[in-house]
Amino acid sequence: MKKFLYYFIFFTASILHAAQSDELVVLHSVTTAQMHAIVSPAVGSLVFNTDDENIYERNATAWKKFSADGSETKIIAGNCAEVSGIGTTTNPYVIKDKNLGETQATAGMTCKQILNSGCNVRDGVYWINPDGGSTANAFEVYCDMSGGGWTKIPYASDVIKHNFNGADTWRWLPSNFTLALTDAQINSIRAVSTEGKQRYVGKCNGVLHYYYNSGGNYNWAFGFRLHTGAETTFGQQNYAVGGTAININVIQDGCRTNRTNSLDAIFEINDMRVPVINVYSNDTGGSSETFGSPLISNPAWFR
Repeated sequence: MKKFLYYFIFFTASILHAAQSDELVVLHSVTTAQMHAIVSPAVGSLVFNTDDENIYERNATAWKKFSADGSETKIIAGNCAEVSGIGTTTNPYVIKDKNLGETQATAGMTCKQILNSGCNVRDGVYWINPDGGSTANAFEVYCDMSGGGWTKIPYASDVIKHNFNGADTWRWLPSNFTLALTDAQINSIRAVSTEGKQRYVGKCNGVLHYYYNSGGNYNWAFGFRLHTGAETTFGQQNYAVGGTAININVIQDGCRTNRTNSLDAIFEINDMRVPVINVYSNDTGGSSETFGSPLISNPAWFR
């Protein structure tokens, strides 16, 4: 505003002087193309643009239009599109609102909602409030935005080299896996999501996880307990819960030779009842037979 007043006074004084001496202060007139074609214009240079009939001043990097009404303002729309808009003398710039989830007060419902409603949303930690209403119960989660708005359901610890040291028999681990979010938080995310997925990675030292090469069967295939309490079938090739098939695919089976392996058994689980909270195993009776899972690096996801 000070700069505008300065030039206003300058031009007013020039006009008054011109009225007394029959002279006018005339700026160099150019088209937009001619203006941008000027080689190394000095900072502070002024020209009159005949295309839009406005005065432009050169700063260190570009030509800037003089505009008392803010007509050069750009408005950032919710879909990240830039559209023309007119501000005011006192408020010439229109700035987009903060993205959902950037603060507790602006918590979104899910990562997917934040992705769909935001502008330039990137992977990272956001506030969500799946229950809706007051944001007092909002909490922070990691969002995979580049993958399509998935909400991470993390574990608090891994399963490292577990061993039962007894006869082979079917048994669950003595304690369920520890999750970083509360059951209530996970259930609230599930309630407003339509997809769930997780990769379970089995580390094996002489412990069969799925297929048994020497026996040519699936009699030792792990079973899974899911967060909702549902438990899958076990000891067979295809999985089900309560007589209904569940989408579990074994994309790698490095434990099938029943010895220390450099490869893991990897199960891809696509189901809304994830995360996995326990596993059911049989081939775990020998003193040297151990198994585990890097749970922290293989969380569940909802969207």
